[in-house]
Amino acid sequence: MQQLLSISLATLLILASCRTTVREADEAKPVMINYTDWAESVALTHLAALLLEERLDYEVITRLAGVDTVFKEVATGEADIFADAWLPQTHGSYMEEYFDHIEDLGPNYKSARTGLVVPAWSDIKSIDDLKDLYPGPIIGIDTTAGIMQNAARALEEYGLDNELLSLSDAEMSERVEQSLKRREYVVFTGWEPHWLFHRYEMRYLEDPLEVFPGVEKIHTIARKGFKEDHPRATVFFERMILSEKQINELLYEVLLARDPLEGVRAWARKNEFVVNQWVRGLRPEREKIM
Repeated sequence: MQQLLSISLATLLILASCRTTVREADEAKPVMINYTDWAESVALTHLAALLLEERLDYEVITRLAGVDTVFKEVATGEADIFADAWLPQTHGSYMEEYFDHIEDLGPNYKSARTGLVVPAWSDIKSIDDLKDLYPGPIIGIDTTAGIMQNAARALEEYGLDNELLSLSDAEMSERVEQSLKRREYVVFTGWEPHWLFHRYEMRYLEDPLEVFPGVEKIHTIARKGFKEDHPRATVFFERMILSEKQINELLYEVLLARDPLEGVRAWARKNEFVVNQWVRGLRPEREKIM
C-alpha cells in the first residue's frame, strides 16, 4: 500500500512538472501581433511590442496586413493579437464571422468615432448636402476597412454620385493635409483617434440616416487559447487603456518620429507612471542560482 502511494505521488509530481514545463514553453513562444497601416493601429501595436519586449521579456513579431487578413489570421491562430478592433459596429461583421475563434481582451480606447469629415470652415453641414455642394471625390482608405463599407453604404442611401477613392492611410492623410493647407474643399473618411484631428480643425458631417455608428471602443482581440498560453501578456493587454489625451499624444509622437518605435519610446518616457501601472507585477520570475 505504501509502495502504491509513493508511486501515485511520484506520478502526480511528474505530471505537475510536465504541466509547468508546457506552460513555461508556451510563455517562451513569440507573441505575433498583426496590424493595419492605420495610424492608431501602428501606434498601439508598436507601443505594445516595445513594452512586452523591454519590460516583460517577451519576443514579439509584428506583421502588417489588410484588416480582413488580420482578423482571419487571428481566428486561425496564425497571429496572436490585433489591438485595433473597432466595436460594436465598424468591425462587427468580422467579429460575427470569427466569433467562436476569437477572445476579446477588452477595450484599449473608449471614445473612438468614424464618419465623413470636412474642414471646420466648410459650409457643408450634412452628408445630404454633398449632392448640391460637393461633386468631388471622397478620399477613403483600403476597401476592406469597416469605415469604407459604411462610406459606400452612405453613398447609396443618400443617393450620392461622388467617387469613393481607396488609398492607404498615409496616402489619404497626405492628400487631405495638402487640401487643408491650400484651404480647398475636401471630404474624407475620418476617424478618431488620428493625428489629423490633433493638428487641424475639422468636424464630422451630420448623418441624419445614421449610417455611421456613434461612439465606439477600440478593443484588443486574441486567438482562442492565448489567455492560457500567455497569462502575463493577457493581463498587460487588459490593463493597457489610454485616455483621449494619451492616445492623441501617442499618435503625434509616432508621426514626428522617423520610426514608430522611436515615437512610442518617446511617449513611454513621458508617461512612465502610466506604463508602470500596466506592467506592475508582470515581470517574469528569475530562476534562483544556488
